[in-house]
Amino acid sequence: MSDSDVAFAVEYDECLKKLKTLLKESNLEITPGTITTVIKVAMEVVEASKLKGSAQKKLVTKIVRKVVVDAPITDEKEKLILDMVDQGVVENVVELVVSASKGEVDINAAVKVATGCCASFLKRR
Repeated sequence: MSDSDVAFAVEYDECLKKLKTLLKESNLEITPGTITTVIKVAMEVVEASKLKGSAQKKLVTKIVRKVVVDAPITDEKEKLILDMVDQGVVENVVELVVSASKGEVDINAAVKVATGCCASFLKRR
C-alpha cells in the first residue's frame, strides 16, 4: 500500500466517523430527498481533511456511499440512492458546488440543467 493509499484510508476513517456523528446530531434521515444535504455535510467534513482536489471528490463519494449503506432505510430507498451515487450524482454535485464557489456558474442555466437531469433520472424509476 502506497503512502497516498494509507493517507486516504486514514482520512476515510476520520471523515466517515465525523460525518456519521454530524448526521446523527442533526437527526437527518437519509432519503433520496435529503441526499444533497448529506453531500453538503460530507463536503464540509472532507474540506477540513488533508486531501485535496480529485482525492476529496473521491472521498466524499465513498463516505456518502458508506453512510447510505449503513443507514436504517428500506432496500428500495437504499438502491435508489446508491444508483444515484453510482451514476455520478455525488461527483456532479461536488463539481457544481466547486464551480459555483469559483463564480463559474450561471445560476439560471444551472437550474435548467439540474432540473432536466434529475427529472430524466427519476422518470426511469
